[in-house]
Amino acid sequence: MGKKRLQTTASTEVTRIANDEDTGFAQGPGPDGNKFDVHMQDEVDGVAASEKIVRCLKGRGVCLCEANAPHELLSQAYDEAEALWKGNEFGPPMQVYDTDSQFEAQLWSSLLYQDEAKVLWIADEAGSSRRKMDALKLLSQNMQDFAVGLGDIMQQELRVGFTHSWNAMLSCYTGSKSYCLHIDNPHKSGGETALPDNGLRLTLCYYINPHWDPDSGVNGGGLDVFLTDPRKAPPAASAARKAPKLRIAPHADTLALFLSERMAHQVVETSGKDRWYCLTMWCFDQVTMSNFVPQVSTRQRQMQAGSDDEYE
Repeated sequence: MGKKRLQTTASTEVTRIANDEDTGFAQGPGPDGNKFDVHMQDEVDGVAASEKIVRCLKGRGVCLCEANAPHELLSQAYDEAEALWKGNEFGPPMQVYDTDSQFEAQLWSSLLYQDEAKVLWIADEAGSSRRKMDALKLLSQNMQDFAVGLGDIMQQELRVGFTHSWNAMLSCYTGSKSYCLHIDNPHKSGGETALPDNGLRLTLCYYINPHWDPDSGVNGGGLDVFLTDPRKAPPAASAARKAPKLRIAPHADTLALFLSERMAHQVVETSGKDRWYCLTMWCFDQVTMSNFVPQVSTRQRQMQAGSDDEYE
């Protein structure tokens, strides 16, 4: 499955965006589900399909694909997710072993896992679970292969490059809950208070919910992506909240891709007992990511030293 997730975190103030009034929807699900930019079943040339996806990312920062996974595979993946959830196989996104790993976990939790108290990482060697994960592993591998196919074209067209990806993370959204608006890599937002570049470049979200019904009008567990200028990150909460948003239903076989450094997004509020599952994968530049936590730690020590000097 490629590179494993790193264990890594800072202040949530720079990553969460305030609850300013939003403008409304630029696009949402229709009577047949999500309105896709690319239908992979119609694409006969993989390179041409990748170019089309990258053009969409360049134009609005997000692209919706119908991935063309077999219905049987999606149903099996959903059943596996249900068994894993009911079997209490989900756990904290990161493990804490000592003070350093605690700092790292707090930092990444403030960035990526505000809404995910319990997740399950899909890894080939995931021996912690005795339950079946064959379909989930296959979909995870497909996501990674899909992302790899975009890498060179993204570098050429967007000057956005990545070297590795984490394993897919399985999340479950359920209950009466609202979720945080955030940017996965907010180093270009917040001015002088912004965190350093964490290396994340591309985010993929894949939904595996065959029970979603377009007639219900319920999109909880899906995603709102705020359509600010995709050439740059929004400078403030008002710029993100006041932009039109793309609402994505948790429709099975929906693959949403967006630029991790630029697009503010938020899981759609859930209610009731229904469970909505999503596989999320992040693609990143390894060198930049390896420097992220040490840079944050150094900055915090410098700030602390400056604060101490004021009282001397």
